[in-house]
Amino acid sequence: MQRFSYEDGARLLISDLALPDLALSEALRIVTFMKLTLARAGAVLFRAGGPGSQFMVMVLDGDAVVEGQSTGASECMVLRSLSPGTLFGEMGALDSMARGVVVRATTETCLATLDDEALEQIVAGYPVLGCSLLKAVLGHVTRRLRAANNKIEALNEINGALRAQWNAESTFDQQAHARLSVLMKLEQRLSGGDDDSLSSVRKQA
Repeated sequence: MQRFSYEDGARLLISDLALPDLALSEALRIVTFMKLTLARAGAVLFRAGGPGSQFMVMVLDGDAVVEGQSTGASECMVLRSLSPGTLFGEMGALDSMARGVVVRATTETCLATLDDEALEQIVAGYPVLGCSLLKAVLGHVTRRLRAANNKIEALNEINGALRAQWNAESTFDQQAHARLSVLMKLEQRLSGGDDDSLSSVRKQA
C-alpha cells in the first residue's frame, strides 16, 4: 500500500468522483481532519443497520463494493463499485438514519474518513470552510440522485419495450392457436369423411 501526502488526498477529494466543487486550497485544509484506515480484502467497512457516525469516507487506494439485499432475496446484489476517489457514507450521515447497505472491501484498501466530530470542528473553527464542504457534499448527493433517476428512466424504457414485445408475441400465439384449432377440426372431419362439415370448416378458415 503506497503512502499518501495531504496533496494526494486533496487532489482525489476534488476529483469528479468526489467533490469537484471544492477548491484545492479548501481540500488541502479538509484532508488534515481526515483519518487514515487500512482494511483487508473482504473486510466489511459498513454494515447494514449500523449507525451513520462517519460523515464521509473516501477510497484512497484499492477497491470496494456496495451491496444491498432486496425484499425476499436470499443473496446480496452489488449496487455499485468503489474505486480510488469515490465517496461513500455521506447520505446516511446527512439524514442520521442507520446504514441500509453493506460496503465490503474487495482488495486491500486505504480509506480517509471524516467523522462527525471532525465535521463539527471544521464548522465551529472554520465556518466558511464548513459551508463550502457541506455545499460540495450536497452537490455530490444531488448528482448521485440525478444519475439514479436517469437509470430508473432507462430501466422503465427497457421494461416498456419488453412488455410491448411480450404483448406482440402473446397476440401472435393466440392467433396461431386459433389457426391450429381450425386445422385440427379439419383433420378430424376429413378422417370422418364428412363433406358438409369440411365445407363449413373451410368457410371458417
